[in-house]
This record gives sequence, structure tokens and C-alpha cells, in this order.
Amino acid sequence: MKKTIISLSAALLLLSSSVYVYADSLLDPDQHVYVNEDVLETVSSVNLDFVLDKALKDSHNLSLLALKYAAQGSKKSDLEQQMDNMSSASFAPGHLPSTPEEVTNTGNPLLPNLTEPADIAWTVVQNNAMNQMMQGMGALAGGMNAIIAAQRAQMNTAAHQLGTDQRNSLLQTDEAKAGIRLQTIAQYVQLLGQKKQLAFMNEYEGVMEKELLRATLLSQQGLASSEDVLTAQKAIHKQKDDTTILLNNYRLGLVQLSTDIGISYDPNLILQDIDPISVQPIAETDTITLLKSSYQMKSSGNNIDEAVWETDHTVTQNTYGETYLGVNVAINGQKNEQMQLELTKKIQSTYNDAKNAYAAVLTEQRNLTDVQADLKKMKIRYEAGVISKHDLNKFQIKVDQNETTLAAAKLKYYVLNEKGKAMDTGFIQ
Repeated sequence: MKKTIISLSAALLLLSSSVYVYADSLLDPDQHVYVNEDVLETVSSVNLDFVLDKALKDSHNLSLLALKYAAQGSKKSDLEQQMDNMSSASFAPGHLPSTPEEVTNTGNPLLPNLTEPADIAWTVVQNNAMNQMMQGMGALAGGMNAIIAAQRAQMNTAAHQLGTDQRNSLLQTDEAKAGIRLQTIAQYVQLLGQKKQLAFMNEYEGVMEKELLRATLLSQQGLASSEDVLTAQKAIHKQKDDTTILLNNYRLGLVQLSTDIGISYDPNLILQDIDPISVQPIAETDTITLLKSSYQMKSSGNNIDEAVWETDHTVTQNTYGETYLGVNVAINGQKNEQMQLELTKKIQSTYNDAKNAYAAVLTEQRNLTDVQADLKKMKIRYEAGVISKHDLNKFQIKVDQNETTLAAAKLKYYVLNEKGKAMDTGFIQ
């Protein structure tokens, strides 16, 4: 009954999220196909908080981890229940008088003392046979008890391992949540960057078209060659091709994001900017502290504890079994050291990337300040009639390009800074 309830709960959990359509395969009637028809939410605008909330709620990975944890708990309880229900075979063999002395003086009122030689001889033979049979039954019961004891020991070890697996599943769930959050942030930031780049490229294309028109007019007046016109045309064609590729990539990313968070795809979906990104120097936490809070190091510690526990509670038949248990402890210890080294390198790499991203933001801010100062000078020259409006607009595009580059640098810094912060909670990647 308990298994039926658990299976029914799992089935209801599976079917509650989607509507499944059952159909026979066209090629093989015995091949069943289950396809879910999702009811997608329709939205016209999203922000990062909305996307993160949907990504965590609609994660199939988290759902599978929850089912895995429940399955491990059910199996552990099943093994413990089986151990409680297992009983040892009991048989206490008795002893019948089996010598002439014993049958002539039994000392038992239920067994009369024999006096006739024929009766004595027959009883001795018969009782010896009975005693051997009862001793055999006692040995059989002892062997069964040894087998039951070994089975109980194996089940106890398996149940304890499942308990360790459950603790690791909880760590994996927390780690998965942090990973989904970072992955979704990176996905959203990439789309924002592509969106800003598309806006700049469309603006730049307009300036290039004006440049082509200018070259055409100058060519008609003999002030420019046809080669200048051809060069401007090629530049526009390349710009349009690059824009088309970037637009396709942006739409693909938008489709993937919509699928991941369970909303209907809308090519005109508005992605709201992230709240003003505060650019600060990267705050580093010492490596040992990060390792102690790491999900992977905690899981590795659970595995070492499990291996040590098994050396004290596993029933082995010979020294080879004991040697295996000792080697298993050493293997888990070696894996722990290897993981510590790998995570240490990842910590250093993450902080290095974050610091480089911070430096890149400072560089782009300085470049933007310089080009903005040059723009002010260009406006003065334009007002003085030294340069044309077209030249001023071309320089304005340069400023816009620097602003787009700075925005991209800030977005990259934001992602890497969030990755650094995630290490404080135990997620190291």
C-alpha cells in the first residue's frame, strides 16, 4: 500500500505540470509516444527578476532532483522496514539418551528406565539417529541465521548509503538553484547586449547610407570617384549582412529564453534593462573559507564519512574485503584532495576574470569621457562653420559606439561579479 501511494504521488506530480497526449507510433503500434502540450504564458515585457523566478519554478532539473530525493528516502525506509521484519531461524536441539548407561538410567520421569537388553540396544540405535538429525537441523538453523545476519548487514549498509545520497541530493539541489540563477543571468545579459548592439548597428547603417548619398552627389559633381561610391556601397552591404546575422542570433536566443522560462515566443518581447549596475572593485573571500562552504566539498566530505562508516559496519569474509574497504577510504580521500585543487584553480580564475572585467569597465569609461570631450570640441567647430553637420553626426556615432561598448563591459562585469558572489554561497564553477 505504501509503494502504491508513493507511485501515485509521483505520477500526479509528473502529470500536474503538463497535459500529455498519448499516441501510437505510425510505424510501430506497440511503440507509445508521450508528448506534452504546454500552456505558455503570454507576456509583452520581462525583467531579470521575472525571468529568474520563472527559470527556478519551471526547472525540470530541480523537479528531477526532488523526485530523486523522494525515491532515495522511500527506498531507505523500505530497507529499514525489511530489516525490522526479518527474524532469525530458531531451533534448540534436544538430546535423547544414546548410550546403554543413559537409557537404563534416564533421570527423566517421562523417559522410563529400560531393563530388557533388546529394548536397550534398539533404543540406543534409534536415539543416536534422532540426535544426529536434530544436530543437523540445529546446524541448518545456524547457517540460515548466518545468511540472515549477512543480509541484514548488507541492507544496513545500503540504507546508510541512501541516507548519504539523500544529503548529497540536497546539496545538488542547492547547487542546481545557484547554477540555474547564474546561467539565466548570463543568458539575459547576452540578449541585452545583443539588443543594444543591434540598436547601434541600425543607427550606424543610417549614417552609412547618408555617406553613400554624399559620395554619390560628389561623384556626380566630379569631386569623388566611382570607386568611392562602390566602397560605400560595399560597406553598407557588409553592415546589413552583419546586422542580419546578429538579429537571427538574437531571435534564437529569445526563443531559447522563452522556452526555458515557459512563456510564448514574441519577437518583439521587451527586455527591460537591469537596474543601474554599480561598478565596484571585486571583493575577494579567502580560498579556505570558500572551499569550506563549497557544495562539492561538502558532498565529498559526505562520501569520505560514508566510506569510513562502512569500514566499521560492513561484514567481510576475509582480509581482501577489509583491504577493499581501506582502499575505498583512500580513493575518496584522494578524490577530495583532487577536487580541492580543481576548485582552488576555479576560484582564482573566477576572481581574475572578474577583476579583468572591472578594469575593462574603467577603461571604457575613460574612453567614453575622452570621446565626449572631443565631441564638445567638434560641436564648437561645427558652430564656427569649420566642419559640416554630416561630419558632426559621424563623430556622434563614435560616441554612441563607445557608449555601447561601455554598456557591454558593464554587463560582462555584472555577470562575473555575480559569479564571484555565488562562490560565497557554495557554488564554484
